[in-house]
Amino acid sequence: MEVDSRQFLTRNKLLKGLPDEQVCRVAQLVRAEAFAKGAVVVRQAEIPQRVYLLGEGRVQVRRSLPGYEESAVAELGPGDFFGEMAVIIGSPVHSASVIALTPLSTLSLSSTDFTGLLGEYPEMTQNILSNIIVALQGLNQRWLESLRVEKQVLELKVRERTRELEKVNQRVHRELVLAQSIQRNLLPESRKSFPGISVQTEYIPCDELGGDITGVFQVDETRLAVYGGDVCGHGVYAAMVMTYVKKLIETSVKRVLLNRQYVVKPPGAVLSSINQSFITEISQGDPEIYLTLFLGVLDMNHLTLEHASAGIHVPPVVISGNAATELFEQSEFPIGHVPGHEYKTLRSTLSRGDVFLFVSDGVIEARRDEQTFGMSRLKDEALAAKRTGDLDLQTLVASVRAFMGNEPPLDDMCLLTISFEPSNEPVA
Repeated sequence: MEVDSRQFLTRNKLLKGLPDEQVCRVAQLVRAEAFAKGAVVVRQAEIPQRVYLLGEGRVQVRRSLPGYEESAVAELGPGDFFGEMAVIIGSPVHSASVIALTPLSTLSLSSTDFTGLLGEYPEMTQNILSNIIVALQGLNQRWLESLRVEKQVLELKVRERTRELEKVNQRVHRELVLAQSIQRNLLPESRKSFPGISVQTEYIPCDELGGDITGVFQVDETRLAVYGGDVCGHGVYAAMVMTYVKKLIETSVKRVLLNRQYVVKPPGAVLSSINQSFITEISQGDPEIYLTLFLGVLDMNHLTLEHASAGIHVPPVVISGNAATELFEQSEFPIGHVPGHEYKTLRSTLSRGDVFLFVSDGVIEARRDEQTFGMSRLKDEALAAKRTGDLDLQTLVASVRAFMGNEPPLDDMCLLTISFEPSNEPVA
């Protein structure tokens, strides 16, 4: 086997012209291997383990590029070699596959032995590299032609995909414009009046569509419902959920006959019902899909406010005289987090001349450099805006915008005020 191996090796292009002593050294390290027709001798993207010297038979070198089918790039016959490039350049994987076109007879060197021979015999390294260059010259022409064809195919596919994306973009833009129009129609009026009460709202989405909700509507002759909240996320998804929740609130807060008296369902009970509906129909138990929500029912005659909150970390503020006080200290779980949770209803009393202010967290988190607008600044600006009488919401919005400067909003911003006209009764 040693003599046969030396003859085999001397005929191979990889070792052509090497001294006998070096050929004998290689012969001691090689391993004879045979492969059937169709066998994959080297597989693309696999770790290089051996270098093959081809004695009998023919092989095809094939390569696949991302997004394309595998194609042939070369054929090799007796005296050729393969598998060496990945070892020489230290690649972690082979860049092509080698498949037997006929039964094969080969001798192979392990990657470790091959690398060792290169270091042990500098003359061998020079000879190997010169043979590799000759082989690469032929391969380069085939590769260039293959790349030229691949480039043409890729350019055609890019043009086709660009046309498709342009059509999709136009359709999405039309749908966004329509969705914006629908959402604007669902937003509350910027100003609304009730006996002794005035309401102002402002809504600034950070994207084309937003997920904040707010509003005031009349439940019966003496009561108003007020709500505000924030759907997790932005864009079309958040806007769709916002629309669903808005309608759910407005159909859930209503007067019902109980023990021969008309009563309004308590806000806590309404939030409990919304929580179950939201989990069943929207989030389906996904903790990443949730909603923060404040809901209150205001008695316009007695100025009492029953309210409940779910996940609200920016409590509404009541501005009374020279003080701005948060309506509550801590909120309950967000909508969508805890199935079956029963939300509590709290009760607060307001006075003539007071202003109720609700803002979403986008206002508090508005940024300028490393600073945020914050709760303290909100209270100060709200008190300043109210010194001349009713709190002018546009003055407060202007303060937020001035703080942000040229920075775009990072989150939707939603603001609502309910102002109670001062009492006309003379002071005793």
